[in-house]
Amino acid sequence: MADPTITDLRRELEKARLALVDAQSHLASHAEMNAALHCATTVMYSPLHAKVTAVIAGIEHALKRTEAGRDVPTLDSRSPDGPWAALVADLDRCQHGRHVGDPCGPCGTNSHGNPHMVVGDIIGYGIHGHHIVMPDRDHKHDPAAWRVKARPTT
Repeated sequence: MADPTITDLRRELEKARLALVDAQSHLASHAEMNAALHCATTVMYSPLHAKVTAVIAGIEHALKRTEAGRDVPTLDSRSPDGPWAALVADLDRCQHGRHVGDPCGPCGTNSHGNPHMVVGDIIGYGIHGHHIVMPDRDHKHDPAAWRVKARPTT
């Protein structure tokens, strides 16, 4: 199974990269607008623009160092774990695609996750009557966290 720390870090880095690319585009547009407003022949980009560009390059470098094929498996259909592992890892997402606890713009706060799959809910049963439950965010990559021994019925 993929290392959940690497998977989570890659997801967070990708979200940061996307936000910084938008910020970089905004800063560049602002600098170009100012140059046009003042009829300048050269565009003077701000030091913040340069810092954002450098951070984006650093994030892209980190993502390349941890991509699949570098002995760091990921939970997707190309993974040896297969598409089922990716499906199970995504069960805690809200309707906007964010994991529990991740910032979610449409929700207006941090995501509360899948309203149909609350942590601790029984989502199925194993062959020996073990409950299959929705684990908390920190343990969703641990197969043992999904199984709970069934309580004896009286």
